[in-house]
Amino acid sequence: MDSTVPLPEPPEQEPAEPTEAAGSRLLLVDLGGATYGLDADQVREIVPLLPATRLPGAPRHVKGVVNLRGQLLTVCDLGERLTGRSLQNPDGSTVVLQAGDRALGILVDDVHDVEWLAVTTAADATIADAAGVVSGLGRLGDEVVLVIDVPELVRQTLA
Repeated sequence: MDSTVPLPEPPEQEPAEPTEAAGSRLLLVDLGGATYGLDADQVREIVPLLPATRLPGAPRHVKGVVNLRGQLLTVCDLGERLTGRSLQNPDGSTVVLQAGDRALGILVDDVHDVEWLAVTTAADATIADAAGVVSGLGRLGDEVVLVIDVPELVRQTLA
């Protein structure tokens, strides 16, 4: 059974190359009640949680490796990485991210939807320093969405 979730195409009124005014296409995920955004173009697939084999000496947020259809995939708990709180939903998901030729699985409590959001750069030092992987902020109604810099998260985790 293929559990890949197709991502919706952008609305017709959006330009093919998003500009800062048009926004970014983000997959929204939940971590401990907070909403985070991941660049939808860097999301390879979403799969159910898989048991990970722990790696000796790895940081606490790196849960280990899983065998995903014959490929070893490093998995990290994004909630623990960003907030210090581990995955709270035992029925959560693993979002497989692709940055160049490197893949990383991140554990999330819930996956919401793909949305176009206007994103402002994280110029504020407090936000920019949040684990070194927050690249900006978006708004979804009254809710603030922290946008994750996927290539930087992959680089830091797999370094």
